[in-house]
Amino acid sequence: MPQRPAPARPCPPTIKTRPLARLGFLSAVLILSPWVQAQELQPAPPAVPPMQEISPGVYQMGKMRFDKKARSVSFPATVNMASGLVEYLLVSPHGATHESVLVTEVEPTDLHFVMLLLGAKGSGTTATEPKAGGPPQINSDYLKSAPQLKGDPVTLALKWTEAGKEKTAHAEDWLRNTETGKPAARGPWTYTGSMFGGDRFLAQAEGCFAALLTYPSALINNPRKGNHNDQVWEINKKAIPPRDTPVEMTIQLQPEPTRLP
Repeated sequence: MPQRPAPARPCPPTIKTRPLARLGFLSAVLILSPWVQAQELQPAPPAVPPMQEISPGVYQMGKMRFDKKARSVSFPATVNMASGLVEYLLVSPHGATHESVLVTEVEPTDLHFVMLLLGAKGSGTTATEPKAGGPPQINSDYLKSAPQLKGDPVTLALKWTEAGKEKTAHAEDWLRNTETGKPAARGPWTYTGSMFGGDRFLAQAEGCFAALLTYPSALINNPRKGNHNDQVWEINKKAIPPRDTPVEMTIQLQPEPTRLP
């Protein structure tokens, strides 16, 4: 199982941009303020990628493009593995790349910032005990008692070019359940929004965007049956393109399902 990677750069606390971004940034500060205060004695981080409106309601922030009306954000990633058991769908280069389907150079804090602008609330877990953090590793002992995480429903779409033709897929199409022998069931994922461990935003520290097993450090979690078993998920070799294939991932917030009285 992977050892916890060293902390990465924190989310930059300032941004100069348009009114929409300033409004969203104020909301983000309210959520991140305990963590920001803990960073005051540390060296100043690099600047947040610049943000600009490229068409009505559509903004570019570094490598991310987000649509306020559609409540979606798109960014580049790369196929990291094309076979084998996996525990993550998407990680940073400093994350658990030896067991992740995709890798991206986008920063977890930057993506979380955009998701806040789009209206994501996540699980509401904004702080832990002073020295607490996520589990030391995802293993069978942890998964036996792992909580069912709550958050916003999101869809994860993938787009890439193969043999000169544009192709698309749901992210879950690239996964196979070893117990059923079938591809993962189509449907929403859960935007849980990660959590804090002491003064660290764990998604950033661990380079963890989307986990297939229940993992509170990840920004996105898999709600499907089998998310408490580290031997269930493998790559669907019949569906995934070759390793190192560039892809575009689009995350779209979905309306909350209607609950009957």
